[in-house]
Amino acid sequence: MQYRISVPVADIHGTPALEPLRGRFETQLVMGEIFDVAEEKDGWCKGACGHDGYAGYVESRFLARDAAAATPHIVNTPTHIVITARSHTYAAASMKAQPKGVLSFGSLIAVTRTEQDFAELAGGAWIYGRHIAPLGHTEKDHIATAKKFLETPYYWGGRSGFGIDCSGLVQVCLGHAGIKTPRDSGDQERAVGKTVEKPQAGDIVFFKGHVGMMADDANLLHANATHMKCVIEPLEDVMARGGEITSVKRI
Repeated sequence: MQYRISVPVADIHGTPALEPLRGRFETQLVMGEIFDVAEEKDGWCKGACGHDGYAGYVESRFLARDAAAATPHIVNTPTHIVITARSHTYAAASMKAQPKGVLSFGSLIAVTRTEQDFAELAGGAWIYGRHIAPLGHTEKDHIATAKKFLETPYYWGGRSGFGIDCSGLVQVCLGHAGIKTPRDSGDQERAVGKTVEKPQAGDIVFFKGHVGMMADDANLLHANATHMKCVIEPLEDVMARGGEITSVKRI
């Protein structure tokens, strides 16, 4: 059964527990994304992420089971997507109104009407209109999308504007360009693009257990644990820290 995420971001766990260290089977979904539920037990739902089939467990309280259970910002049929790294929602159509919450890039929302520069969401909150786009919107320049995440904290398993990891950044940015991509860097390396020798702007650079995107011909844009955030830095600096390139892929 298809359920939708009803909170700004939800972790997908490898086991139905909060205590274990996060490992390979770890990712996130943001507001409105699909989780295909196979089983529900003891406050957890077992299933897979709708966009890439990544399997795991999510807490039941983070899912909207049907229209009647839907929370503010979401109905069964989203109409728009958030296209900034993060965007506040408000109680009225004004930047001076009381804030209601924050949504991440990629959140799927239902717009009911517009007023001045704002859009009203199902449930009554308002969001700045230039921070959203109609559902199905794409941005061919995946580096332009990636730059929106600069300074976003590194978060193992993250794929949101609140925290993101290296392969999550690649998946989100390529996905927004209309390129379906696996979740983990190893799978991405096997699936993405055409192998080339010398990296240039826009190429995806793979290392052992890591991945980034060339912001230009000399600098890598990546989410990394050295800086604990998304940065642009010389590719040579990454390699000097022991980052041996395993392949370069051109989209």
